[in-house]
Amino acid sequence: MEARAPSRIRALIYDFDDTIVESERINDRLFSEFMRREHNIDLSQEELDYLYGFSWSGIFEWLGEHRGLRPSREEVWTRFLEIKREFLRGTTLRVATGLDQMLALPVPQAIVSGSTREEIRMMMDNIHMSADSVDFILCEEDGGAGKPDPEGFLRAIASIGVPAAEALVFEDSPAGIEAARRAGIAVAFIAELASRNNAALADLRFESFLDAWQWVNARIGET
Repeated sequence: MEARAPSRIRALIYDFDDTIVESERINDRLFSEFMRREHNIDLSQEELDYLYGFSWSGIFEWLGEHRGLRPSREEVWTRFLEIKREFLRGTTLRVATGLDQMLALPVPQAIVSGSTREEIRMMMDNIHMSADSVDFILCEEDGGAGKPDPEGFLRAIASIGVPAAEALVFEDSPAGIEAARRAGIAVAFIAELASRNNAALADLRFESFLDAWQWVNARIGET
């Protein structure tokens, strides 16, 4: 696929799970075990792959419609968050190599994620990443449609004040890549932490943020 690479970059937008931290394999295991144990729902790998990259609201909506999940989203989510919090106390998430260099680049930067704010805060605490590392974070509870809808990315570039043609999104999931594309923003796949290889869906592919940094840095401020 031919890359729609911007010649000038004035803003960077990141997904969080499997882009900044390696977490989707953990989510798959914890959530599928939780659903099997506490709700008698056995999610197949095909179903997990389909839901990969959806917001939690989208996942719970699908579970209610297709797998007959009856308890409220709030009831199920509260219990699952307790399980994930306990897991994070006993482990340290793997962080993307070169992330610090990317965050130091002199352009506005944001995170757009389908995860909840509390979940992202827990993971940021785990890896000792400050919320001030980026200009702002858009999470599930900020409202609007989740990926693959482009709303989150459109809101991000509107807040930053940069046109879509001068921004770059880092994403790993089909839903996230489609959302960026529909927003008119070029999207790069970072292979290092991704649990699924969706590089062919993106405009650009980098092995890690170390590689991405060189490419992006050369295009900051170019006309």
